[in-house]
Amino acid sequence: MRLIILIQWFFSLLRYLWQFIGITLLLLVIGHYILGGIGQLRELFAEDPAKSVQNKAVSYVQSPVYDEFADRDKFWREQRKAKRGAGFQPYYHWRRGAFSGEFTNTSPEGIRLTVKNNISPDAKKIFMFGGSTLWGTGSPDRYTIPSELQALLGPGYDVHNFGETGYVSTQELNYLLHRLALGDIPDTVIFYDGINDGYAGAYSPSIPRDPQKLREERKIDSGTLADLFSLFTKSNYYRLFFEQDGRRNWDLLVEKKIVPNSVLVIDMYEAHIKQIRALSKEYGFRALFFWQPNLFSLNRTMNDFERTILGNASPVLVKSQKAVYEAAKARLSGREDENIFFIGDIFDDEEEPIYIDWMHIGPNGNAIIAQRMFESLTGSTIQ
Repeated sequence: MRLIILIQWFFSLLRYLWQFIGITLLLLVIGHYILGGIGQLRELFAEDPAKSVQNKAVSYVQSPVYDEFADRDKFWREQRKAKRGAGFQPYYHWRRGAFSGEFTNTSPEGIRLTVKNNISPDAKKIFMFGGSTLWGTGSPDRYTIPSELQALLGPGYDVHNFGETGYVSTQELNYLLHRLALGDIPDTVIFYDGINDGYAGAYSPSIPRDPQKLREERKIDSGTLADLFSLFTKSNYYRLFFEQDGRRNWDLLVEKKIVPNSVLVIDMYEAHIKQIRALSKEYGFRALFFWQPNLFSLNRTMNDFERTILGNASPVLVKSQKAVYEAAKARLSGREDENIFFIGDIFDDEEEPIYIDWMHIGPNGNAIIAQRMFESLTGSTIQ
């Protein structure tokens, strides 16, 4: 009899224990989403939206770049929607899906629309590769760098925008190989790089040539405590109580490697150039390489919005990107005869607002970049 009572007590205790665990997990999940919602509401109604950390669309909208753009709120809502649904792709890792909107359009292959008019049947084909700055974050279809270059070149050229958010040069090379394997052979290939290679190589994950965060996201070994900790670091509890400490610890870790990693970033990019040149000889296309600008290395007086961006940035992030900039400037400047163009200083004499964050630029900046590309490509100067 006592044995039966003991067994009943044990199973009753087990049942209550499972109920306690279930309710605790449910409350933790609910709390996670409540904290996330509070954070977004706090950013949405912040007195200074430019200081927003998570809701970047709020920060972007406040850029003086959009002072004359009446539909900027509608445009940024659309841009946020267009970023959703990026799916895994072998070799180049991710590509966003199809999207149709008033300002932003991508094909079923995830290719951003380049605005074209009456392209000639025998037009020369131009492939353009880069990250989100080339894809056109911050600009309607008509005002991306590829669309601006298409407008300058006219119907004798057919420009294709193969930029994608977060892509480093290795992913661009792999996507070019994919197009070539399909028999899609260009006459000219243009690479617009620097920010993603510099960020990934000298700051996060601080591994030159690595796709951003991919190594960490793929660290899955089921059943380990590391998995549980990794899950915890993605929660709003971690963001609320530990993220600042985590960032400080990360900064201390990567700061020691900034100088050697910055040099290695450029070493890897030089190797990328050699690999592209080998392909260009085999497939008969011309290749041009442009090293892009960023706000942290801007050599002119910043406006208030730009100073806010700089003031909110991690000092170690700023230090790392300045180091990459200086390494690129030393190695890539003065090599125009090799079709290598260092344009990191292209905005130093521009007084109008250009940046919407430390890396992305508005339509006016895209027009300036496209003009430099046009002149480099054709040998003609626009007056």
